[in-house]
Amino acid sequence: MEGKEKGTTRRHTFFCINKERHTASSKVIDAQRKEIDVFGRRVRGWIVTTEEPVIDKDISLDESTHGAIPHRDPE
Repeated sequence: MEGKEKGTTRRHTFFCINKERHTASSKVIDAQRKEIDVFGRRVRGWIVTTEEPVIDKDISLDESTHGAIPHRDPE
């Protein structure tokens, strides 16, 4: 199983006032208008849930304790 990568997705839910700016590079699952109170002021915006692809990699104990990751990981 060493070095095996598998694709998966991660969901994020957040409040924003500029939906287009914060969702331009993501797949929007849900967006609902919402008005919240911030320090006594009412702010109109959106509760947005997005989904983004991520890669999970199974790393063996041997690989993680001997420092081999930086040699094979481009990041």
